[in-house]
Amino acid sequence: MKHRDTRRLGPLVFRDPVLLCGALYVLLYFDASGFLRLGLLTAFLHEWGHILLYCAFFHRFPVIEVTMTGFCMRLCGNALSPGRRFWLAAAGPAVNFLLASLWALRLGRNMTIRGSAFLAANLLTGGFNLLPIPPLDGAQMAACLYAVWNSHKKLAGND
Repeated sequence: MKHRDTRRLGPLVFRDPVLLCGALYVLLYFDASGFLRLGLLTAFLHEWGHILLYCAFFHRFPVIEVTMTGFCMRLCGNALSPGRRFWLAAAGPAVNFLLASLWALRLGRNMTIRGSAFLAANLLTGGFNLLPIPPLDGAQMAACLYAVWNSHKKLAGND
């Protein structure tokens, strides 16, 4: 059995932190253009959309796992209705599309390469996360819509 190195810092749980920090160091070292930093910032803001809505729903900070593949909120033990789960999944892409809209308005006056890259990174992150492939947000949203549709179908009966 493989031992996974885990460190906990408040509500943050780091899986394989040495490997994570090493990989980030190497990637950022070779990121002369800064585009990786923009992508990481976009992903970070996307996750904060989920976190802020979670805090609004439960009035506490969620437990977040930080892994090589990204961030993941632990929802076990929290009974979420399909509607709340849908909005929680939609919050991340909504933040990306809101930021992209604001940046498009800003770029209308002053076009820069970094500004265009930030706009593109937000559109790509938001759009990619809407794909209905687990564990992406689109799959969570589709599952919630299916659950709501099934519950309405059962309530209607055999008409």
